[in-house]
Parts: sequence; structure tokens; C-alpha cells
Amino acid sequence: MKIGDLVTLSQYGRNLEAFWRFHRDVREGKMVGMLIDIYDDGDCFFKGEKYKVMWLSEKYSKLKRIYWMTPGVFKRNDLKIYRAPKK
Repeated sequence: MKIGDLVTLSQYGRNLEAFWRFHRDVREGKMVGMLIDIYDDGDCFFKGEKYKVMWLSEKYSKLKRIYWMTPGVFKRNDLKIYRAPKK
């Protein structure tokens, strides 16, 4: 993944407790965001690269992976490249 890619939640991301209610939106292709930053700030609780996503719908703008995290920050395995749903 690189900055500017359209992303959505992966199967792993959908199974996280914070996102279980968005299963239908992901399957229908409504939950789409743009990757705006990739960084690693050395946080001891959240090791590895962090991916900052700007969701294209206001409904998802406050999503947090964990309640104490900054909104829109995810791990790599929470996200996947967006593909339009087949009709």
C-alpha cells in the first residue's frame, strides 16, 4: 500500500470489536477511505507502522481501532485495497 490508495477494512479489521457493526457497509462497498499517511512513531503499546486513513464518508470519520487511539489510525492487517463490489 502507498499513500493515496483507496482502502477499506479487511476481514481481520471487520472482526475487531470496534467495527463489528460495519460488516454490511464494507460488503456493500460503502466504507471507503484514502490512505493519507504511513508512519512509525516508536509507540511501545502499538508497535510497527501505522496507517492514517481519511474516510470518504462523515459517518466513519471518528472510527478508532481501540478506544484510546487517535481516530483514523490502523495497523496494516486491518486494511485492504478497495475494489468496487460486483453487481
